Amino acid sequence: MKRDLLFGVALCLMGLLAFTNVAYSAPLLSSPGKQALFISPLERWEPTWHRENYVSLLENAGYHVDVVLDEEASISFLKTGLASYDVIILRTDSFEYEGYSYYCAGDAVTTQTRAEHAAEISQNEVQVGACLGFSSAFIRDNYPADSLRKGLVFVVDGYSADLSSSFLRAGSAVYVGYYDANTLSWGRTDCLSIKWLSFMSHGDTVKEATVDLYVYVNLGHGQTAYWPSMFSYGDATYKL
Repeated sequence: MKRDLLFGVALCLMGLLAFTNVAYSAPLLSSPGKQALFISPLERWEPTWHRENYVSLLENAGYHVDVVLDEEASISFLKTGLASYDVIILRTDSFEYEGYSYYCAGDAVTTQTRAEHAAEISQNEVQVGACLGFSSAFIRDNYPADSLRKGLVFVVDGYSADLSSSFLRAGSAVYVGYYDANTLSWGRTDCLSIKWLSFMSHGDTVKEATVDLYVYVNLGHGQTAYWPSMFSYGDATYKL
């Protein structure tokens, strides 16, 4: 398994060499035009592999990119902060509790966390586990129909299909994620995600980029390694 992971990282590294010398700009949060959000609540513990490549690919496609990390990616931010973006990339982990999936926000888990979010917990919107996590119900209850821009939501990491219906109902055009529960470690999931985004930035539709990624990983390493597979719901003809 370790050998396969190392091969996978090496393969992705070769595919990313063209992006290693890009500039990184600080978030402005109020710039006009096409807006993208990269949000990584667990950045301190599971740093993004080549985060600057996510940013540069979106910038090259004409987007201003805001980067929100760790405590800034709080439950309070998530309640209202997604509505201003055409592209949302959420890079996080998840846990299960009593049949619900919860996705980590950046809030610190303290003795008062449960009391502060008692109302959301009672509605199955938020739960305290390994992190303070939010559920599909949280998105549904905070973002009514057509409150989000008709853009792309891309969730990087674990199986997250249950979030799709809430984002699409709120107005997102297309939702993309991974079928399998994958780790944020090793950089492999980031590597595949960046490669997929590179296909999108060069004019692919969501469907075309997903097919191109499948071809890329299998031509590069064949069936001897396990590769996380992607899915999309909504408008598969969407382009950046």
